[in-house]
Amino acid sequence: MLLFTTVFIFFACKDPGVEKKIDANLRLQLTTLKQTSQLDQNISVVFKTNEALTDLHKTVLQKQGINITANIGNIYTAKLPASSLYDLAKMKFVESIQGSRQVKIHPVDSLEKIHKF
Repeated sequence: MLLFTTVFIFFACKDPGVEKKIDANLRLQLTTLKQTSQLDQNISVVFKTNEALTDLHKTVLQKQGINITANIGNIYTAKLPASSLYDLAKMKFVESIQGSRQVKIHPVDSLEKIHKF
């Protein structure tokens, strides 16, 4: 009976929408960090919200160790411990989360060759 109760509580408390918010590549990165006991490592993410963040939202994020570094509209970049990723995903105002990527800047003349402006 105790085993059944433990299993029920585990599955009943898990929000199926939380994992869907996190990009598959980022979930894979998190699994790797967990296997190597590096969940305290900071990661950079990009996340989209369904509303503009208020000061209260930002305070809650900071208490979770989530530091917003920039935003454009409802798209934010942040640095956070890998262990806080699911805490971010559980927040109702967060729609999706991806790992941040470096943008490669191309000279204008290389783009002209590709797109023939």
